[in-house]
Amino acid sequence: MATAALVVTPVVAIGTAAGAAEPEVVLSASFDDGTLSGWTPSGDVELGYVEVDGGRALQVTDRTLDFEGIESPALDVTAGTTYTFTMKARLAEGTDGTADVRFVAKPDYTWIGDTTIDADGWTTVTGTFTPTADASRTVYLGTSHLSGDTAAAGDPGTPYTYLVDDVEVTATPADPGTGEPPAQVDLTFDFEDGTLQGWEPRATQEGAATVEVVGSGAHGGDHAARVADRVHQGQGIQLPVTDVLTPGAQYEYEAWLRFEEDPGTLVLSARTETDGASTYANIATLAGVTTEWTRVGGIFTMPAFGTAAELYLETQYDGGNAGNTSTFLLDDVSIATPQVEVEDLTPLRDTVPFPLGVAIDQRETLGSSRDLMTRHFSQVTAENHMKPYAWYDADRNFRMDPQAKAILDTAVAQDQRVYGHVLVWHGQNPGQTDADPDTGTPANPGWMFLDENGVQLTSSPQDQALLRERMRTHIFSVAQTLADAYGPFGSDTNPLVAWDVVNEVVADGGENPDGMRRSAWFAILGEEFVDLAFRYADEAFNDEYAAPGTDRPVTLFINDYSTEAIGKQDRYFALVSRLLERGVPVDGVGHQFHVSLSTPVSALEAALTRFEALPVTQAVTELDVATGTPVTEARLIEQGYYYRDAFELFRDKADSLFSVTVWGLFDGRSWVNDNGAPLLFDDRLQAKPAYYGAAGLELPGRIASAESFGGELAVDAAALEAPEWDQLPLEPIGEDGAAGGLQTRWTADGLTVLAQVPAGTDALRVTVGTTTYEVPRTGEGDLPAVWAEHGDGLRVVLRAPLDGAAQGDVLAFNLGVVRGEQVTSWSGRAGSLALVEPLSYLEVPAAAAGVPEVDGVVDAAWDGVPAVTTGKQTSGTGTATAQVRTLWDADTLYVLAEVTDPSVDATATQPWERDSVEIYVDAGNSKNGAYLPTDMQLRVGADGEVTFGNGPADQGDRVRTATAATDDGYVVEVAVDLLERGGEGTFHGVDFQVNDATGGSRIGITNWADPTGQGYQSTARWGVARLVAAPTPEPEGPATAAPTAPVLSHDNWDGDGDFRVLSSMWWGQNAEQLTLLENGQPIATRDVVDATPALQVVSFDVAGRLDGTYVYEVVATNRHGSTTSAALTVDVRNARPAPPVLWHDNWDGDGSYTVTMNMWWGTNATTYRLYEDGVLVDTQALTPRGRDAQSAVTRLTGRSPGVHVYTAELSNAAGTTRSVPLPVLVWRR
Repeated sequence: MATAALVVTPVVAIGTAAGAAEPEVVLSASFDDGTLSGWTPSGDVELGYVEVDGGRALQVTDRTLDFEGIESPALDVTAGTTYTFTMKARLAEGTDGTADVRFVAKPDYTWIGDTTIDADGWTTVTGTFTPTADASRTVYLGTSHLSGDTAAAGDPGTPYTYLVDDVEVTATPADPGTGEPPAQVDLTFDFEDGTLQGWEPRATQEGAATVEVVGSGAHGGDHAARVADRVHQGQGIQLPVTDVLTPGAQYEYEAWLRFEEDPGTLVLSARTETDGASTYANIATLAGVTTEWTRVGGIFTMPAFGTAAELYLETQYDGGNAGNTSTFLLDDVSIATPQVEVEDLTPLRDTVPFPLGVAIDQRETLGSSRDLMTRHFSQVTAENHMKPYAWYDADRNFRMDPQAKAILDTAVAQDQRVYGHVLVWHGQNPGQTDADPDTGTPANPGWMFLDENGVQLTSSPQDQALLRERMRTHIFSVAQTLADAYGPFGSDTNPLVAWDVVNEVVADGGENPDGMRRSAWFAILGEEFVDLAFRYADEAFNDEYAAPGTDRPVTLFINDYSTEAIGKQDRYFALVSRLLERGVPVDGVGHQFHVSLSTPVSALEAALTRFEALPVTQAVTELDVATGTPVTEARLIEQGYYYRDAFELFRDKADSLFSVTVWGLFDGRSWVNDNGAPLLFDDRLQAKPAYYGAAGLELPGRIASAESFGGELAVDAAALEAPEWDQLPLEPIGEDGAAGGLQTRWTADGLTVLAQVPAGTDALRVTVGTTTYEVPRTGEGDLPAVWAEHGDGLRVVLRAPLDGAAQGDVLAFNLGVVRGEQVTSWSGRAGSLALVEPLSYLEVPAAAAGVPEVDGVVDAAWDGVPAVTTGKQTSGTGTATAQVRTLWDADTLYVLAEVTDPSVDATATQPWERDSVEIYVDAGNSKNGAYLPTDMQLRVGADGEVTFGNGPADQGDRVRTATAATDDGYVVEVAVDLLERGGEGTFHGVDFQVNDATGGSRIGITNWADPTGQGYQSTARWGVARLVAAPTPEPEGPATAAPTAPVLSHDNWDGDGDFRVLSSMWWGQNAEQLTLLENGQPIATRDVVDATPALQVVSFDVAGRLDGTYVYEVVATNRHGSTTSAALTVDVRNARPAPPVLWHDNWDGDGSYTVTMNMWWGTNATTYRLYEDGVLVDTQALTPRGRDAQSAVTRLTGRSPGVHVYTAELSNAAGTTRSVPLPVLVWRR
């Protein structure tokens, strides 16, 4: 069987050209001296030397296998360098036929210069090879069997003899700056021809999803690509781009996406392959994809690759778990070469008196990204590829990650410093995995914390000694590897100047007296692990591998986040003080400063100023400033002012700063881009106002911005005193509100505006979009409006038209107050109004039946109190929720959260990663955004542990808490002091959050109000609670009027067709009978006791519903009449069994094997069937167990050679699902 040769051609990076420099001989062998010149025998052959043409040649006698001949010594190859291999070869005289000969590069057995030879004379063999990563290789001479030999390639062939002479290998370094730019690309995919146009399924070990073109529901035209039958988040759709896209080149992409079911996040990623090793890189996280077509787009840098590359779409990684498996669609995709030029701007590095760094990976060492990076930054940090995990391969072998090598090499070439991140951390350790809630597999801290049997280490003296040695070995291995590659630390050739020795070791809450995070390191070694890490690092980097005559050339940092928050700052300061007192060689304190526009710059200043009291240098290590979402022009300009003020602070503190590092080059490469464009440059590598602010250059004028909550108010006399206007503070008009204030609500067809303005106002001038409207106080204006006196001024309510407005839209908006010739505007030019969700609002009754005891017991004080639900899923899918009731008395807010969570887990090291309830309180409802001293983030664990997030350091005195376990979860009861801002009629910002954990990891979050997941940073989207009087009790039954309409809810979060409809009437006229209607037809009736006006709650069990939409109503009837509830819609989408996944163990190909079916999580089946080549071969009855995993095993024997295709079916009363086909190759009996 003939083997096709792999043709190896140079892979030339952007801006380089192979062959521009002079070649250098790196290996040669002429054999004239009767030696192999460093080459060694390969295989069982006889080697000798024969006289030819006045010299000697090597003779290889009785060759029978490909590799028999000679092999080179180790050759350290360099990425981008072109290696040329040449030799002369021939068959021995008298040999019939021909054979092929080539160089073969190990370890991936790449063929170089495959050539046919015969016995008639010498043939010159030549070929080139350009590696894309630095590595050590050997090369052997490979040969084929003689022509006509029928032996298989891997079997011994007929012996023959061949001769070799003048073997030489030369290296030609790439010459930067003279190469051709990458080929222009302009790709479009609309699927209108009914094909996938080159796209294909992306498989995981569970198999491939079903990827097909569908003829309906497209974005543009008639067709779209659909990705369905997914059982794992990694199953998606991919596009091979090996011969299309250029490594290091930038591309602009656009696509339209939508989910068929639940909204979620998709990720555009790349798989690249070089020398047989695959690398995966996330290109863009595409958040906010809904069930409507959603446009996504941006610019990315194609990662480096050698032999293969694909772009692919998948749903977001979920720590190895199944994750989001929803069906999604793709349409109208374009990938094109953008017109990107790095602007000729003042280098930011030249505007600051300290080293300026940036976090990068290999993508920023290529093309325009490299040019931008080297222009503005004098220091680099590997964002991920120098973390602990990156130094080990899958077999636990220590080596430098190729991406780290690329970063270091670029730093050397560009004369940049390198700040290392990180030596010891609780995260991203080798072998570390998150918990898998689907299988019940707990989190794994990584093999460094396990013994040889896979059991987690303890704090025994033996285990402590083992972990100390592992830490030391890791740190010294890093130091030695870098010193071997770049010379000793402190030398001119080694760019590394600093390390984050330990990272994030301080707890976020004050639950531990020592203030330390309970990581795996701490659990085994205690606080000593920090001391050890610094001592080992000092010994390795500043002694053993330091250049002679240097004085501690590597600065050693401790690093942490939220150091601007006073509570954590206290714990951080205390730890550093203890370390210094113990003589630990801590040189510097790192402040990550991952902040948002709601974080005052004064908090950063306070952190830096405080640590100036200690004998350490400081560094800003991971700076980014999120704008919040949606990203608007106003917010981007405000971000510019924030960076201006922050960099002015850093310049003032330059004597205290080792360096300042921005955590990413451009927005699309930021880990927090979902929170709003946090960096200095946009995805086109163009400077944002953030750059101009940081550089101290001129900024555009500020633009006012606000959020408009959804809601509809009629424009009539009643609108002037509508209670909705009391629920939020006014946005000031003019400086410090000199011309009053405004507030808005929106619907799809209109924007309602309340303006509270001075008495002398003649008119309002309102701009919405591109239209400006005049609204005079007297006479007819352009918009419907009502005016009235209000206090010592005026109140106006008006409504401007909108056309199909939707949540997430941003409107150009302004309002001017006209007084004679003077106009005072809300914004200097058109501001921006972001349309957000309806405001979450609740009324909190006074505790009429007595103040609750805060003891975790649901006492009588809570009877009849209405509840709200944490129903907004801000992270994860289908995770725990709480019914939350609230009361008040005097200046205290009482909260009762009843959490439904049958599996309570409190094993994680971080409190927010455990099962817990978080209660947010903004006393007085300032809606300030940034936390004020009156704002609180309280966290109460299911185990009773109390911690705090943002807010002042002394919050503990404001709260009393209690918890208790229940049959289906737990209860949290809390009393919160409102700081003399309480009382009837007062308003307070609130939110309630449930953190759901399994196996030591948080798997989801639900909130009542804020859908952004950013409540821990900003109070702006919290809900509002108004304290009201207790309801006036009516005489107890019987009812005196028709029943009060009940409110319906359901628990069908898993969509499986078995659920409960809950009918709740919180207070009012009772019913005597309740009838449940399904799609208008009665299906159940309950007789109930009339205890007017008491709470009346009845549950109806509904089972066996097929996939579809069901509308429920409850008719409440008593002797006075009937009342029907509002309709409740329940979507059943998972009534059929979850899809099965097949696996086999026929690795030896012998025809006797086991096919295993697993259904990892979801609706259970009652029957399993297995088909072989379309024929039913096994049927088994299954026992349903809720949504737990199900499995079945089928043993098959004596199967004939060939490919057999297996398909499994799972059935229940609602229908049948099928697995992805599983092919099994039988190749021997």
